[in-house]
Amino acid sequence: MKLVPVAQRESYASALAGAVAQNVCLFAASNGLATVIRAWIDRAAIADAPGLSHDQQVPPPRPAGRPKAVP
Repeated sequence: MKLVPVAQRESYASALAGAVAQNVCLFAASNGLATVIRAWIDRAAIADAPGLSHDQQVPPPRPAGRPKAVP
């Protein structure tokens, strides 16, 4: 398996995150769920938890759940 060069990793990661986010959004919508991308997270703290190296990136989380009923 050939690794993506360091200079191109952010671009590839962004494209992959967009594809994953789109699939999660489509799944959530088809099941009556609400979802949102959470981009403002403490990436350094999350990267430290599993012991990722400095050149690995954490994708933004994509929570899903039942939307609140609006009265």
